[in-house]
Amino acid sequence: MRIRCSSIADIIGKPKTKGETITETAKSKLIEMAKRELFGFEPFDGNAYTEKGDLMEETAIKYSGLVRGKEYRKNIERRVNDWLTGECDVYDSDARLIVDTKCSWDIGTHPFFRDEAEKKAIKAGYDWQMQGYMWLFDCDRADIDFWLLPTPEDLLKPWEDREKYIDLVEAIPIEKRITTVTVMRDDEKIELIKERVTACQDYYETLLNQFKQGI
Repeated sequence: MRIRCSSIADIIGKPKTKGETITETAKSKLIEMAKRELFGFEPFDGNAYTEKGDLMEETAIKYSGLVRGKEYRKNIERRVNDWLTGECDVYDSDARLIVDTKCSWDIGTHPFFRDEAEKKAIKAGYDWQMQGYMWLFDCDRADIDFWLLPTPEDLLKPWEDREKYIDLVEAIPIEKRITTVTVMRDDEKIELIKERVTACQDYYETLLNQFKQGI
């Protein structure tokens, strides 16, 4: 069992109960993963917000390249080690850089300001996600690019205002519609990831054994 980089934040916490090796949040995540492995069950099928991210991903990656004077394409290599599995958006090997794009839904949810963006990255666990990517791809830095792009019309409900989600966005200069949060590689945090994932692997095996034995 390996943890996806996008799920590191769910398992990284320190247990509050004496004698426990992982948190209740981590246990819930591992139970979800066990159900996926045993039954092929996915608890979340996505929504309009995630669909926009998927649809606009290539555009965001292209723009992330342009602002750096490069031509970026979506990375399709998934890397694994004994603890993690991950597939970042962009692997810039020359710069030893990871770039991950995040597409905001609208002006209200987009972090235009650095403090806002940094808080959003930490709250969503993107900082831990980037540590995982930097470990897997052997990079020194990861940039989280928050992009505000027009919402595709077919994702809008009939009552949602086109001006709000498209026209107002397009009126903002493109260079003002990106906010980047930089995360530097931290080997102490990577060691903590290794420690927590190892504990999670033990619990995960316990779950599978319980199911097989009918306990």
